[in-house]
Amino acid sequence: MPVQASDNELLLNVPWRLEPGSWIEVGEARIERSSNGDVKACDSYGCTEARVPPGSPVYAAPIPSIHRVLAATPYIYVEFEKSVYINEGEDYWALAPYEVEVYTSNIAIARLSPVKVKFTLVGDVVDGILARYYRSEVGYTQDELPDPTGTAVVRFIVYGGDIVLPGVGFNASQSKFYVDDDGLIYYPNLRVEVSEGVVTVKTTGEPPRRGLREIVRTVTHRKVPIALLQQTQPFVMTVQVQRRSLATQ
Repeated sequence: MPVQASDNELLLNVPWRLEPGSWIEVGEARIERSSNGDVKACDSYGCTEARVPPGSPVYAAPIPSIHRVLAATPYIYVEFEKSVYINEGEDYWALAPYEVEVYTSNIAIARLSPVKVKFTLVGDVVDGILARYYRSEVGYTQDELPDPTGTAVVRFIVYGGDIVLPGVGFNASQSKFYVDDDGLIYYPNLRVEVSEGVVTVKTTGEPPRRGLREIVRTVTHRKVPIALLQQTQPFVMTVQVQRRSLATQ
């Protein structure tokens, strides 16, 4: 059975509502609301404090991990602990970072990262893709994954041929989220298309398994200082394909 995201029962209901006197902690992110309504939201990169009337509702919810520290790319790249040989049509599971947005009404108070923020360049200096970086185990089933606290579960399916993948990236700028009864967060399914060493990853918008609830936000659209065209482009990388040198009958 998947582990729960936290012992705090508030995390079972997403978006998470913070009443005066309550708190939640997700990985390295902690949000506290004092009895007078004030909010303090902290992660490894600092704290934000705000006065909020005690009668005003304050919520926190997962958002794509492309905002905290540097909003420079819509892409997330998950490097696997081990490269994975993948048969066409098979599905695999990994973990990817998300961030937590604290908000009241349609105003964001803070954005926090439950895990360390790292970036990587996928590909060469000229044509490579800058992406938020995370390193994860990869499993044949979700139950093979480690404790996902502070990260979201990702399922990806490969089409077009067999391949050895060192990792998988995706465009997270348009991502919605799903949650299960244990409070675990999920990104939508990823479709990985393979053609002669070129890997194209598209976010399907579909839940990775049955029984999940879509997390619906009611706030206005957030503006991100990323080129509009880039926000809609799939993740593309080149993987070196080495064909077998020995011929067998």
